[in-house]
Amino acid sequence: MLQQELLSRTSLETQKLNLMTEVSELKLKLVGMEKEQKEQEEKQKKAESVLNVISELQEQMCRLQLDIHRQMQERLSLSRDYPEEVVAGDGAARPQPCGQDCAHGEGSPELLQELRHLKIKVEELENERNQYEWKLKATKAEVAQLQEQVALKDAEI
Repeated sequence: MLQQELLSRTSLETQKLNLMTEVSELKLKLVGMEKEQKEQEEKQKKAESVLNVISELQEQMCRLQLDIHRQMQERLSLSRDYPEEVVAGDGAARPQPCGQDCAHGEGSPELLQELRHLKIKVEELENERNQYEWKLKATKAEVAQLQEQVALKDAEI
């Protein structure tokens, strides 16, 4: 009976050590996932700041286009009032105002393409972050469960 008790205790100690090893590994995994999550959040913040900069640049571009259009209209009206001061070719070009495009947040095709690309990238980063958060929660639950098992084995010993 004594030998049986000794074998039982040894077995329980071995199980406890195995569980403690597994808990340590999961804690390391948890720390790694938390680090990855922070990195993903930083990437997302950078992407959002890039989107903000692009939006500001689009607004500036629209304001500049409107200013240019207004100045061209002023020159045209001046050239009509004082035709002798008009230099050859001045006022011939009539730029289209940004008007509706700016109201809808549209600009040059290159900027729009870049904006679409960045929006897609932000969505991908958000999805990736959600996956990491889900994995993090699952790992935390697993760690808690293993800690419970260790506590039970400790109680048995």
